[in-house]
Amino acid sequence: MDAGLSLSGRIIFVMLLLCLLVASTLGLLLYLKVAPYWGLVDHPTDRGLHAQPTVVGAGIVPVSLLAALVALGPPVDGAQIVAVFLALLSVIGLIDDRWGLASSLRLLCYLAVGLLTPWLMFQESPMSGVALIAVGVGVAWCINLFNFMDGADGLAPAQLLCVSVGLGLMAHFGLSDNPGWVEWCAWAAMCGLPLLWLNWPPAKLFMGDAGAIPLGFFLAVLGLVAFDQSMLLGWAWVVLMMPFFLDASITLLIRLALGQAPHVAHRDHAYQRLTLMVGSPLPVTLGLLAMQVIWQYPLAILIINGQRSLPLLVLLSTIPALTVVVYARLRA
Repeated sequence: MDAGLSLSGRIIFVMLLLCLLVASTLGLLLYLKVAPYWGLVDHPTDRGLHAQPTVVGAGIVPVSLLAALVALGPPVDGAQIVAVFLALLSVIGLIDDRWGLASSLRLLCYLAVGLLTPWLMFQESPMSGVALIAVGVGVAWCINLFNFMDGADGLAPAQLLCVSVGLGLMAHFGLSDNPGWVEWCAWAAMCGLPLLWLNWPPAKLFMGDAGAIPLGFFLAVLGLVAFDQSMLLGWAWVVLMMPFFLDASITLLIRLALGQAPHVAHRDHAYQRLTLMVGSPLPVTLGLLAMQVIWQYPLAILIINGQRSLPLLVLLSTIPALTVVVYARLRA
């Protein structure tokens, strides 16, 4: 939100956020009622952590609202591209939630979106073709890792709120000169808050691929724009994403080293091991929230204030998540 807005402008913006909160809540509650008639129910398997059939694909509700707001909202570079990709990924995810899609086809779609995103959003960027490809692969990985980490009640929506709220506030009061992009952070938070409520342990619904895939993409876009705004703001985004980065990346590398197929569903992630160890996802989700508030947020604030060595702060941001990953693999 623009710091120069008048009082009436601020009131209108707050009212818009409240309307968005209500719309997302009502949409999710309606989806909860009608989804079983469409066959959108996730049944327990030995690869998952839930024991009861649960409505899946609910992420299409907040993602649809977010895509519409991005498309119709303030003129941010690449907004139309982001809105189209949000809608496309959500539809692909919903099809996968309902009927299932081959993992190779899904990966190809995510990689295509990842590679196209930086090229279409930053057409005048001085980056070389190789650099754009590397960034695109990073976007595709962010899409996948957020989906990988959406396996315990409340965990992925909690991460979405932590990153969007934290990054939005830091940008608003710190390093961003793009008020429209700050609004994107606020919209993501308001769309995601009802999702966190209904996905809170024990979950009444799951966001499914219809939510995890496009929201992982949106978090990647927030990171791209953060780096475009300020290198320090971009590294603050990295710090806030660090818990998911480390768990997903280390698990993938270990599975590859052991010759295990990375695309096959499993319960090897640290958060999955911890959930099985304690018998409930609630302590794991609360632990993520505590980690963000107590450790990641202060380090991110130090980064945007430029008060300490950047490499040291980024290194420090890995400590709690890395400790959890090591502990989970040794104990579970």
